[in-house]
Amino acid sequence: MDHFSYLIDREHRLLLIGIVLLVMPAIFILSGEVFEPRHGIVCRANEPNRFWWNVVLYSLAGLFFIGLYVYQSGH
Repeated sequence: MDHFSYLIDREHRLLLIGIVLLVMPAIFILSGEVFEPRHGIVCRANEPNRFWWNVVLYSLAGLFFIGLYVYQSGH
């Protein structure tokens, strides 16, 4: 239980958000479907460009939050 309380601390929320945002694209790639907020589910077979664009955006958002966590914990 100590590991979960470590991640839920206020200091580590950015890290947790970043990890979740990096795991989500992996799940999207395996399932072949991605959630787009205003358009619902986008299928890789029907709209491949939109699908991969969303996967890249989720990945970049995850890297941004992890980078923000590393930057703030370094100071």
